[in-house]
Amino acid sequence: MKTDTEVLTADMMRFASLLRHMNLSVVALKYESLARALQTEPSAESVEEVRLWLRSSLKGGSGSLSDRYVQKDGAVDEVLNAEYEELLQKFTDFVNAEPESKASAAAAMFANGGTYFRLIETPVRNRWISIKGTFTYEVATAPGVTRLVTLDQLGQAVGYGPQNSRKDWQECRMVADRLFREGRRDHWVHYSSSYVVPDEALRKDW
Repeated sequence: MKTDTEVLTADMMRFASLLRHMNLSVVALKYESLARALQTEPSAESVEEVRLWLRSSLKGGSGSLSDRYVQKDGAVDEVLNAEYEELLQKFTDFVNAEPESKASAAAAMFANGGTYFRLIETPVRNRWISIKGTFTYEVATAPGVTRLVTLDQLGQAVGYGPQNSRKDWQECRMVADRLFREGRRDHWVHYSSSYVVPDEALRKDW
């Protein structure tokens, strides 16, 4: 079913105002910017890009959006919190709905030059302290388009340059390193948001 972008963007803007009430201004700003972008370009690809981001923002766990509530004077604000939970449910239903088209979903993953990478190999020290191998990354730049690069080639491969945030770049690499150490080598890191995407989610429409 085709998404009503006017309703979706209005819900996102209202949700952003509730997030600001909860002192979550950074997340609120992202909801607002995505909503405005969708208003400007309400294409199927834009809808799927929003769906992808909302999926990452709604991940559960301690401190997540689903783990919070709207307060007033140190207690739950029953009215605003009910609205907050209603919007959370609407976004969850939207995220779990089928993409409007597989082509749109795949395009959204790589919209606006988005790229993904993961660490797949690190140097190995043997008993004589010599090092074998190198830091090897797999980089995905479009649906079905991947290549292996070394650490020295990684920045150029994902599009990092002097005009980009060094802090974002370092955070992305730290996330990739952590996933490798945890054995989650089938997960990808989006540059430059640092969002983690499972392999099956990235490749499902290839």
